Amino acid sequence: MVCAVESGAQSSVVARQAIALAPPGVPVVLVGAVDLEAAERAMQPMSGEMDTGQLIAPIPVGAAQMLSEAMREDLETTRAAVADLAPGATVSLVEGPLILAMREEAGEDTGVLLAIDAPHETRTLGMLGGEPATWLLHETTLPVLLGRAVKASGPFPGSIAAGYDGGPTSTIAVEAAGEIAARTGAALRIVIAKGGPKGGIGDLAAGLPAHEVVHENSSPVHALSELDVDLIVVGSRGLHGLRALGSVSERVAHKAHASVLVVR
Repeated sequence: MVCAVESGAQSSVVARQAIALAPPGVPVVLVGAVDLEAAERAMQPMSGEMDTGQLIAPIPVGAAQMLSEAMREDLETTRAAVADLAPGATVSLVEGPLILAMREEAGEDTGVLLAIDAPHETRTLGMLGGEPATWLLHETTLPVLLGRAVKASGPFPGSIAAGYDGGPTSTIAVEAAGEIAARTGAALRIVIAKGGPKGGIGDLAAGLPAHEVVHENSSPVHALSELDVDLIVVGSRGLHGLRALGSVSERVAHKAHASVLVVR
């Protein structure tokens, strides 16, 4: 499991949620990044005040060291916050973009879960502005948890919903939601939105713990993103570029009020 640690984010909340979703003993790596190029761009004058031929000045050595020390402190704070759940958690501080650091830490193992604070921008602004959560969700082929603070007290997750449309990716989402619910004791709801199978979930029901199946007469994005639950599980076909612009999983991840687990 690779969990992002970002300055000003709810990194410890997200990390605790991610750890709660995995079977006990899964290795946890907390990753922080210091992107000096981005910092250098941010410290320049507005473009209108700058000559077009002017080079971007490198960030001062002292400032770079301060950024690294601040991120190291954030990493250690997050590690302390999850010590009761993952006493063996390790930290990794990397120079460069956060999403590249996470992908490098994950390596080629398809069984790695990536966890990051849920996007704060709309999907379009997140893609244009390079928001880490948006780009990670859009580019990776690994499962991703987009974490948000939970209103209800008690263990996470207390309630889970999974979207089902009859296809193979939604079947994986339902199975994943069922496995988590069986292990955590969370209430499980299967949501079939407008256009989904009218006959329910069929043989899938036999492999699930206690659950309810709900039919909603609205689009999948609306039906899922408006749910009052702790965790929403959606499947993704792993499309990229222009083909992914209509992705239900990415739109739910941005619009939902709950944490969202995107499975592949």
